[in-house]
Amino acid sequence: MGKINKSKDKIIKMDKSLEDWRKQIDVIDEKLLDILAKRIEVVKEIGEYKKANGIRPLDKKRWQEIMQSKLAKAKLLNVPEKFVKNIYNLIHKHSLELEKEI
Repeated sequence: MGKINKSKDKIIKMDKSLEDWRKQIDVIDEKLLDILAKRIEVVKEIGEYKKANGIRPLDKKRWQEIMQSKLAKAKLLNVPEKFVKNIYNLIHKHSLELEKEI
């Protein structure tokens, strides 16, 4: 069975080692990178479509809808709003740069 850590009246049962948690994070990080790579490929395809059809890279209405949707989902999952905003702003900025390069 795991260790018990007593800290400021809290008892935390430790069934996993730090190394086990780190391995979990490594697997999750690999999946995140795979998903980001797939997203970049789709963004490039969208950029090609937009260029061929004379559509500007930035669609403000769509961007607002995305942010509202992602922030609502983040709230349900108890993920901090500021964190999600920062991540999606970075993703969006990079996506626009990719589309403009096409």
